[in-house]
Amino acid sequence: MSIRKLFITLVALSALFACEKYKEGPNISLKSEEARLARKWQVQTAHYSLFSDNPTAGDDQTYIWQNLKIEIKKDKSYSLENFNIALTEKTIETGTWEFTEDLLMLKTSGTAKRYNVETDNLLSEGGKNSTWRITRLTKKDWWVWYQNQVDPPWVYFKMKAFK
Repeated sequence: MSIRKLFITLVALSALFACEKYKEGPNISLKSEEARLARKWQVQTAHYSLFSDNPTAGDDQTYIWQNLKIEIKKDKSYSLENFNIALTEKTIETGTWEFTEDLLMLKTSGTAKRYNVETDNLLSEGGKNSTWRITRLTKKDWWVWYQNQVDPPWVYFKMKAFK
């Protein structure tokens, strides 16, 4: 193999592996982060983890979060709805989103309203800021560490796109 072909091969391999942005992949994508993110998502699994970066080290919280759906829109707005079975309450949240400069986190800022499911009475309303640390982002999978407000705990979500 000539030196030129070897050099081109090494450059191509370096570029391929340098494209991996998220811990869980994908290794390479032709779509931008925004194009992959802008869609409707629903939680498939959820794990609570106070001091660990290992999602399975925490408690399985899927039963609490399984009804969480979030729609991320291209116009930088979002809407989130979650029916919490454990508390018999529903949360509806709307606002805006933005990536951090390195594209590794999503910041959401908006208003959250909590309702009693049985009576539909408004329980509370207020501002809501959250951080979503992305570990995988494809057009079908969005895996994130979700931090509600500013303090732990973090909850690890594996979400799937839906229509």
